[in-house]
Amino acid sequence: MGNFYTSYTLRGPGQNAVASALAGRSALVTSVHKGCVVVFDEESDEQNDEIIAELASRLSGQLRCPLLVVMNHDDSILWYQLYLSGELVDEYNSAPGYFETEDEEAAMAGPDGGDAEKLCAAFRSNAVKKVDKILKEPSAADGGYVFEIERHTDLASTLGVPEFGASGFKQISEGELPGGLPEDDWIKTKDLPASPPLEDVWRRPVPGYYKVSFRAHPKLTKSIPSAWMPSTWADLECPESDLSEAFRMATARHREKFKQLGFTEIGFKKLKRVLNPNTRDNGGINFLDASRRHFGQIVYNRSYRASSQSEQETVVIAFTAVFPNEVFSCTNHVDFLEPVPGQNVVRLTLVDAGNIHEQFIQHLQQRADQPRHFPDLPSIQAWFDSNALATFEYRVRQGAWVRMSDFEVEKFRRERK
Repeated sequence: MGNFYTSYTLRGPGQNAVASALAGRSALVTSVHKGCVVVFDEESDEQNDEIIAELASRLSGQLRCPLLVVMNHDDSILWYQLYLSGELVDEYNSAPGYFETEDEEAAMAGPDGGDAEKLCAAFRSNAVKKVDKILKEPSAADGGYVFEIERHTDLASTLGVPEFGASGFKQISEGELPGGLPEDDWIKTKDLPASPPLEDVWRRPVPGYYKVSFRAHPKLTKSIPSAWMPSTWADLECPESDLSEAFRMATARHREKFKQLGFTEIGFKKLKRVLNPNTRDNGGINFLDASRRHFGQIVYNRSYRASSQSEQETVVIAFTAVFPNEVFSCTNHVDFLEPVPGQNVVRLTLVDAGNIHEQFIQHLQQRADQPRHFPDLPSIQAWFDSNALATFEYRVRQGAWVRMSDFEVEKFRRERK
């Protein structure tokens, strides 16, 4: 049985600063060696790459430092990610096909990724050629490294960072100290009193590409790349000719029903800057009723479902009224995220626009106040944008939507081609 471990090597911050950032979490933080602090985290030893990436990004971002997180899986895979001030800038996998094929030769093919220049720059090393050779060295099947821990220690030695990073929380907790790590050289962070939280740069709601965090819902095991956020009216607006024939066919009866209900089409929209590799097509229509107080939407999506290996179409219907202290909506849209404060959404299992509208009117009739009147198109566009911004800021600050690094954006762009 080979080695299983995960470690984080940070250049720059001191032991106490790193320990404070981990207060309350079960982790070990070493003192400074070769200009670096190494972290061994108990939860990370479970080798969930989403948990590892989340912690790496947070530590690097909060402490404004380079961070190299390395995971060794059974001495068959060495995987790392390099972060600079919270942003993922490089990723490496010594055996990318390991879990994707039963063909042992194909499984050991690789390695993939790894930028020696970025790695050396982050840790102030001049050994670019040596690091590149270590990263490209094949695994045992091709006459290269028999054990990936050997690759890791060679990499650490060449970069000039602590070689004892080739270990994990479990081994050290059980007394298996790696060479070069003095006994009792670390701070245990689990029982440390919490310090005032450092700023989490990835929870700043700034425009960019975002993903839905794997922590947003218990059923998610992977974060889902989404799109550019926030999506304003101008970002979404498009001519009807930009929408597909599939969109027109799927929404035809709903458009007719909206017209029968006294609604007028006030614009077409399409989510353009999409990164989700499963998204195939989308489009929408905005409506306003004759009273200019009721806002309606039809939103079409076609996406690939891996579970059934097929494409699925959905049509979302929504009716909205804006009050001084609340935005009220009735919709058939299913959203697993928690409600946004100030937005009261009644979710229905109905598919007919007429039935959804009937429920919407019944709820409005129970209220004494009148919804806001939109005298012209700019007024409803301004409200739409402010509502989108409020939702965006709340989701980001709650951690449900997480900003993607430039590296991640380019990776998913390549996958969508």
